[in-house]
Amino acid sequence: MEFFKKNKNYLYIVVILIAVITMLVLLTDYKKNANSEPSLADIAATESTVKKSPAKVIVTVNTETIREGIANMGTLITQEYYFTQVEKYTKEKTIMKFITSSSEFLYSYDGAVTAGVDFEKIAISKDDDAKTITIDIPDSEIFSVNIDKDTFKIYSEKDSLWNPLKLEDYNTSLAKFEAAAKEKALANGILEKSDAQAKTIIENFVNSLPEASKYQIEIK
Repeated sequence: MEFFKKNKNYLYIVVILIAVITMLVLLTDYKKNANSEPSLADIAATESTVKKSPAKVIVTVNTETIREGIANMGTLITQEYYFTQVEKYTKEKTIMKFITSSSEFLYSYDGAVTAGVDFEKIAISKDDDAKTITIDIPDSEIFSVNIDKDTFKIYSEKDSLWNPLKLEDYNTSLAKFEAAAKEKALANGILEKSDAQAKTIIENFVNSLPEASKYQIEIK
């Protein structure tokens, strides 16, 4: 206890020295950190350097996307012509060069003629400057004549003794019936209707693509 009383002044001096040294160390660290951090002027200069004029975004359409989407539709049946058709089949035969013998029957079938476009053959091009997409669609064609054989009806039949009707005659009549049905479908404008329907389908598909909204669609 006596020791502390005699050396009290020395202890005070030591404590003060420690406090001063601590303050000097803290002050030195603060100056270092202050020098390493950018000033407001530096930040402003950096921001002005980084800022650039807004870039111009060019939106374009990928024709391959359109082509693949259309090709995935495959061969599209765009028009069907349904019919119930009555036809007459006549089979003639000459006997002994001067005697003519004939057999015939009147019959009908139900069926459908289908027409469409092979979408895989469609050609697509674009002009980004003019903002146009040109689509070249091939002409429609008859794909099939489907006859429901269960609807076959015979209304009248004349079978000659010298020239009887056979199974092959009915098969021949069916082939002629298909040809007649196809001709009637063509006469009723099935191909023209198919072309118009294909154009509508293509237009609706392309217009559904967001990236194509800035383009004018031209279909040939």
